[in-house]
Amino acid sequence: MLLQATTIIYIILLFLTFHIFPANLRKYILLLGSIIFIYLEGGNYGLLVLLAVTVITWGVGVLFFDEKKNIRLQKFVSCVTIAALSLLLLGWKYIPWIAQQKGLNTAPIPIGLSFYTFQAISYIEDLYMGKLAPERDPLKYALYMMWFPKWMSGPIERAGDFALQIEKCGNTRVLDLNHYIRSVTYLSWGLFMKLVIADRIGIVVDTVFLDISSYGSVTLILASLLYTIQIYCDFAGYTNIMIGISVLFGLELTQNFKTPYFSESTVVFWRRWHISLSNFLRDYVYIPLGGNRHGNVRKMINTLVVFLICGMWHGAGLSFIIWGLWHGICNVLANLIKGTKLDFLIKGTVGKIITFCLVSFAWIFFRADSLSQALMFIKGMIPLNTVVPITSGLEMTESAMLGISSFEWWIVLISFVLLFILDYMASRQKTIPPEMIITGGNDYSRAVFLSLIVLFVLIFGKYGSGADIRRFVYMQF
Repeated sequence: MLLQATTIIYIILLFLTFHIFPANLRKYILLLGSIIFIYLEGGNYGLLVLLAVTVITWGVGVLFFDEKKNIRLQKFVSCVTIAALSLLLLGWKYIPWIAQQKGLNTAPIPIGLSFYTFQAISYIEDLYMGKLAPERDPLKYALYMMWFPKWMSGPIERAGDFALQIEKCGNTRVLDLNHYIRSVTYLSWGLFMKLVIADRIGIVVDTVFLDISSYGSVTLILASLLYTIQIYCDFAGYTNIMIGISVLFGLELTQNFKTPYFSESTVVFWRRWHISLSNFLRDYVYIPLGGNRHGNVRKMINTLVVFLICGMWHGAGLSFIIWGLWHGICNVLANLIKGTKLDFLIKGTVGKIITFCLVSFAWIFFRADSLSQALMFIKGMIPLNTVVPITSGLEMTESAMLGISSFEWWIVLISFVLLFILDYMASRQKTIPPEMIITGGNDYSRAVFLSLIVLFVLIFGKYGSGADIRRFVYMQF
């Protein structure tokens, strides 16, 4: 999904159409609107793959998961279906990567494949575990799979929870003020994170990664820290925007982020970062492997397996595998030192600083185009390890530094301060900034604050057209 005028117009038209039709037909309007949107964004290719996954998993559920069916047959069918979906995802990620190493061209991965494949797997597994009954209405199941705000980059929703919302969405009132307040709050904060922060510092990060050898260690350290903020603001911003859109139609998406950079350990970080993926890996990989029920050694192995899968899910290549295993090792170490004399390392301010540094370092492997580029970047971060001065790249040339002007650096600084304050306050209250804004203060203070945020986005947001529009980072997964 690109943040452009045609997208806004489409959502407005869908909203008006949704409210014109009677309540019992509105879920079908949302399905039709989602299909059209996916076709426009993903083309025939992307839509056909998603339709195939949807039809097959719905059919498997109806045919094989009736209460009267044989348990052994259900186990066999669930294993085969999950294996097929996993191979589909693995093949589409790694075959093109292998072909690329040999200079061959292959078809691109369909947009959103990683997310809706995991949704389909969770549906089949929940059927087998008896957590839900098979969905008999194919159109209702299709809406669960294809609701366009989550199609591209999640959250990874569970069928049971989402089905209940689909049934109720038809009762959404066009003049429900609470829906608009909630929608505007999430949209404005999400757009602030994306357009003001992520897209602006993304220019700096891209500039540095395009020519790593030209920059000094201080510049590279700065770029790694900026990418840490960029990916958070980009992905959490996306989630907030999609929650804001969905609320307009009476659907509530899972919140994927809860101030993750204020976590005291990487264990806590993964409870607050990409929450729907973390919950999926916990429920459908970690626990089935035995979780922590078979001793510490088995627990450590299970943790490493989970994060290996997490890395491979995000992308093909050794850099993603190392990124995943790095987090796995950090989680293992955090669990080992818990309750010992060293547990001060995973508590309080010390724990937060260490966790932020560990996560920030890992993002280098995530951002780099290859393992060799990641290693080059890390090598360059070591002071006096390069031929260029340690501050090379931090000079103002023609009133710009690292691709953005001095005025834009001031916008970055002010935005960082605002982001830090709201995330810090929300973390203290065990909530997130949009929810804190919605529930805190009175109507007047809320209106003033949201008006200032919207004005800030309109004036200082990074806009463009055509190729200048920056895609959301997680669209590539």
